[in-house]
Amino acid sequence: MNSQANFQTAFVDRLQSTAGELLGRASKAEGGERSHLLHWLLAALALFLVWRTGRSMKKLFWTLFGVAMAVYWSGGFALLTR
Repeated sequence: MNSQANFQTAFVDRLQSTAGELLGRASKAEGGERSHLLHWLLAALALFLVWRTGRSMKKLFWTLFGVAMAVYWSGGFALLTR
């Protein structure tokens, strides 16, 4: 578990540094290069948001699954379906 946490920290650090470099280049660039860099930044942001949403949905699914199992095994499901 610890090695996974170290990998995620290293990945996040590298992602943040790369995003910072791209943002710095985009702010200093002019003309067509600026537009090109902004397109790449928007694509990276969209990919990041999809990744975070997927991780959140996974947690939400398992939470709802656990609640549903607790309701089912406690007999609450029979009360809800009457």
